[in-house]
Amino acid sequence: MATLASSSSTVLFSASSSNLLPFSHPSTSRLSFSSSLHSSSSLLISPTFLAYTSSSSRHFATHAALSISASAAEKKKVLIVNTNSGGHAVIGFYFAKELLGAGHAVTVLTVGEEGSDKMKKPPFNRFSEIVSAGGRTVWGNPEEVGSVVGGEVFDVVLDNNGKDLEAVRPVIDWAKSSGAKQLLFISSAGIYKPTDEPPHVEGDVVKADAGHVGVEKYIEETFGNWAIFRPQYMIGSGNNKDCEEWFFDRIVRDRPVPIPGSGLQLTNIAHVRDLSSMLTLAVENPEAANHSIFNCVSDRAVTLDGMAKLCAQAAGRPVNIVHYDPKAVGIDAKKAFPFRNMHFYAEPRAAKTKLRWRSTTNLPEDLKERFEEYVKIGRDKKKPIKFELDDKILEALKVPVPV
Repeated sequence: MATLASSSSTVLFSASSSNLLPFSHPSTSRLSFSSSLHSSSSLLISPTFLAYTSSSSRHFATHAALSISASAAEKKKVLIVNTNSGGHAVIGFYFAKELLGAGHAVTVLTVGEEGSDKMKKPPFNRFSEIVSAGGRTVWGNPEEVGSVVGGEVFDVVLDNNGKDLEAVRPVIDWAKSSGAKQLLFISSAGIYKPTDEPPHVEGDVVKADAGHVGVEKYIEETFGNWAIFRPQYMIGSGNNKDCEEWFFDRIVRDRPVPIPGSGLQLTNIAHVRDLSSMLTLAVENPEAANHSIFNCVSDRAVTLDGMAKLCAQAAGRPVNIVHYDPKAVGIDAKKAFPFRNMHFYAEPRAAKTKLRWRSTTNLPEDLKERFEEYVKIGRDKKKPIKFELDDKILEALKVPVPV
């Protein structure tokens, strides 16, 4: 039987209380819930924020505890080795723009050829924004990174491309031999083993056979100053991997939104600007970030049902959520749904304590902005979409589909 969930309520969770107490404090639970949000600190300062009660959870008072480090004032040359596909490409785009805005010199090396069809899609078709801000963009094979960048030397190298040691080792070895002072690597929170005690925190057990794990170990053994970042799901302008769009596609067409399981599974969805700000803090505070692994995520969780409701709220439309058992209907949930059918929620404890980082992700507001862009590009009307897997699920559940 199909289960319908109304759009009247949305469930968001926060583990921000871990920011107030040491990890070893006996009263600090592994997962806590709060309605508080935090505003972002400046790139060059480390302010402490205190929340106060207000009609808007976005309002906070700032304590004047400013500490500007010498490393933050130093302008650096940064190379970003950027993937040419998948959801991580947008990280390099935002990171480059933020670094340029802070006065650093940036070169983005994108895998492949500039004239390829992939470069016609976001975020690559917006690389002119990087160039106009003073950055440099090049294309080529990361295995030949030295020749691609013309022998240029960089203070910091970020690999936002490889998923295994074969792909990343050439970049690591070149960075070390060329004299780079700091190496950053975009790994994945997907390497954590499932746990009965969410959320995932830095230091939790990972899958030994995961490709990213092999890269992380090699970096730890090879490089002097390094930091590793494990992102989860993300939203933001320029992303070329569907996240919120999956929900919008169904909501604007008055179709049921099929969600596997109970819909109460927790996940983490961050705006990419949060990932970018965390990386920038690592560049500007290399000693604080050194030899550290950071969950590169927002500080709030959202249920799968909650994400559907928030997307409907942003679109100003009702939503009909249908729950199903993938095995019972003969569907692979990985192909039918954009998120994992399980609790998959990491928390950014290390970034908060070591980098004094603060999340600015606010899904209700961020999704409104994303829906405006969704409509602007005409995806709500112009793009023909087939819902073959949805139809199979709904047929098995005997749920009618509007024509």
